Amino acid sequence: MKGFTLIEIALVVLITTLLTGFAFKFTSFSEDTLYLKNFIYKLGSNVNLIKDFSLSRREIYGSKVCGYGILFSNNNYLAYVFATSSHVSCDLIASTTPIVYAPSSPFLYLHTNGEIRTDPISPLQIKDNFKTALSLRISLSNNCPDNLLNFYSQIALVYYNPYGDLLLLGQSAGNWVNLLPPNWQNIYFCLQYKNENRYLRLNRSGQMLIL
Repeated sequence: MKGFTLIEIALVVLITTLLTGFAFKFTSFSEDTLYLKNFIYKLGSNVNLIKDFSLSRREIYGSKVCGYGILFSNNNYLAYVFATSSHVSCDLIASTTPIVYAPSSPFLYLHTNGEIRTDPISPLQIKDNFKTALSLRISLSNNCPDNLLNFYSQIALVYYNPYGDLLLLGQSAGNWVNLLPPNWQNIYFCLQYKNENRYLRLNRSGQMLIL
């Protein structure tokens, strides 16, 4: 009986490798899919984290902590803290002058262990840089037809205490504005990486859905 030659064995190995590569490329285990899936689940986890932090009552440097935010741009996001020495309640500040919850100097960085610092510690800092091919759209409409990042260079999603309520603030030409109308229902984060798409939706009660 004739055995296999080295050339025949090498050919079989090559064909198997190519087929395996194609299978991974066009299944849910592709690199693009895994990166986007991991990214959006990490983002969702960080959003839940700042919501949980907002339900606590803390002080730092003699000021009360009123809100925890995530600051978005087209390239990255990072978490920060808003603290104030005012005796006015945090929810009253949010209802009268919500833009004060926007990040400002001195910048207070937030870490996954709840630590608040003026100098961030890596890798505990809540932060992520986007890969070159990753794009983020933020909108109040399903599937993000109107990307707010086209009009505002930075957008801040903020949870403030005592009830973990939401604010969405946008910066344009150095000025911050409140982006949420009184009748808003949902905030959408639409992410695309190459040919893959994922969506994160937050409703006004703070419930989150990842699609």
